[in-house]
Amino acid sequence: MTSARNRNTRIAALLGNTPRLLALVWNASPRWLSLSVALTLANALVPVAQLYISKLIVDQVVELIQSGEVSTFTAQLLGLVGAGLGIKTLGSVLDQTNSYVSRVVDDTFLLHANLCLLRQAMRLDLAHYESSEFHDTLNRAQQSGSQYPMRVVRLLLSLLGQLTRFGGLLTLLLRFSPWVMVLLVLSTLPTFGVGIRYSQQRFWMNRRQTPSRRLANYFGDVLTEVKYVKEVRLFNLGQYLVNQYRDIRQEFNDESRQLAGQQAIAQLSIDILASVGFYSAYGLVLWQALRGLITIGDLTLYAGAFQQAQGTITATLSSIALIYEYNLYVSQYFEFLDLQPTVYNLPQPQHFPSPMKTGLALQDVSFTYPGAAKPTLEKINLTVQPGECIALVGLNGSGKTTLLKLISRLYDINHGSITIDKIPLPEFELNDLRSNIGVLFQDFARYALNVEDNIGFGDLDQRGNEKLIHQAATDAGAAEVVEELEQGYKTVLGKMFSGGVDLSGGQWQKIGLARAFMSNAQILILDEPTAAVDAIAEYELFQRFRQLTQDKMTFLVSHRFSTVKMADRIIVLDHGRITETGTHDELMRQQGLYKRMFEMQASSYQDH
Repeated sequence: MTSARNRNTRIAALLGNTPRLLALVWNASPRWLSLSVALTLANALVPVAQLYISKLIVDQVVELIQSGEVSTFTAQLLGLVGAGLGIKTLGSVLDQTNSYVSRVVDDTFLLHANLCLLRQAMRLDLAHYESSEFHDTLNRAQQSGSQYPMRVVRLLLSLLGQLTRFGGLLTLLLRFSPWVMVLLVLSTLPTFGVGIRYSQQRFWMNRRQTPSRRLANYFGDVLTEVKYVKEVRLFNLGQYLVNQYRDIRQEFNDESRQLAGQQAIAQLSIDILASVGFYSAYGLVLWQALRGLITIGDLTLYAGAFQQAQGTITATLSSIALIYEYNLYVSQYFEFLDLQPTVYNLPQPQHFPSPMKTGLALQDVSFTYPGAAKPTLEKINLTVQPGECIALVGLNGSGKTTLLKLISRLYDINHGSITIDKIPLPEFELNDLRSNIGVLFQDFARYALNVEDNIGFGDLDQRGNEKLIHQAATDAGAAEVVEELEQGYKTVLGKMFSGGVDLSGGQWQKIGLARAFMSNAQILILDEPTAAVDAIAEYELFQRFRQLTQDKMTFLVSHRFSTVKMADRIIVLDHGRITETGTHDELMRQQGLYKRMFEMQASSYQDH
């Protein structure tokens, strides 16, 4: 009893997605959808009208035969044939018009649904993207949102047409016997039960397979993407990866084949039952025709109506079952759209101060990544003045990059406060805050677009300002790289698209650094800005660096102490805590971690 109640609740909840889905489609294409509904309703009545015209023609022919006027093609018969032709032609026109309209609705909605998904993906913050469960949800939404919403809409339109047609057929058949309609309905009801049962099983099978499907797709990416090509060949990984892909997909196919076999057997039994129901009704109408209770035209009408009615009932129940199944998939699309960001604007956010007056302050800041057992940062206290250059130093995993992510508000802290000019970060409008922070992380993006885009994305409002882009490239030492490219700043970077040119790691890093310099932000964050740049280029770059950033608050992460020494202040992080603070000379006198790290690096340059 409880199981049945829970199942009914699930069905009601899933079908409850339908109004939301219809609103989504309506917002995408209201006029075209309205036209599609009108065409569907009109087209649904065409077969009913054809049946009735056929009955009238047969009765007219029988009457002519009985009267002996078989050679006479009466005006009434000619009119009926013409009407039949007209209805048939109208049906063809409606079919083709609706096919065209449906294609327009499909294309319009697909664009709208994908834009909704992309806007939602853009709205969600970094914490979501660092969760495997989120990527399962996103993967399911991408698959479901691209096809299943319109499948539901098409089925709803089809269901509307089927119900309209059934209403017309019911009008004809009730003249014969209501009990025949009961017989036809009962013989087709099992179709609905089987459809619901196997729809659920197929959905949960696909949902359960999501992590494995993503893994198979990952193996496919490793085999086809350029960044893996060298290692896959040098380590002879190709056949192993192909086998892994094949094994996962083969397991999917085996499970799907088993389920399809079970459904086919169940459906065969139901088809036999439906055939028994139809021929029972057909036998009854033949018996009445032989007894002279109905005309030959009525026999033609009822026989055709029985067949169409049973087909319509079956199609209606199947459509409802499929709507339920597709709603299961649509729910995955809405599941993604319903995710909420953890970093968001307050109802009345404040504008970022311009210029900053007192600077940045972190008080007792602690942060633990979602799902992590231990905090990455603990009780961080730090104040930074406007225009001050801070270097962050520490072993890998000490929390340097995490601290910069918190300042950029890619995450919100768990404890403490981060303020700018004594205003907490969450009170600033997010876009305003981030437009005042220029960032170059270690894993900066390498866009498969031209050089202008790769640099200009640092300040989208100035994307068309060629002079500013060229200046940023010069400041970052990227101008010489661009000058060597055949199409200069119009050159597409990377090998993803035709005509693209790939760069070395150091050249890419100069492009990324130019993107950071493009910004007019008051805070500049450079996380390993010269990691892939050669020593000479690094020296030349930092000769200009302080001049370029003298009016900016700068955070610099680097493992090269020749770079770190130029900072106004050096912050040493160890296991998520600040352990040392000072200039290079002050830290060397403290005999702490900084001195040990500096001397270890310096020793690698000395002769032994």
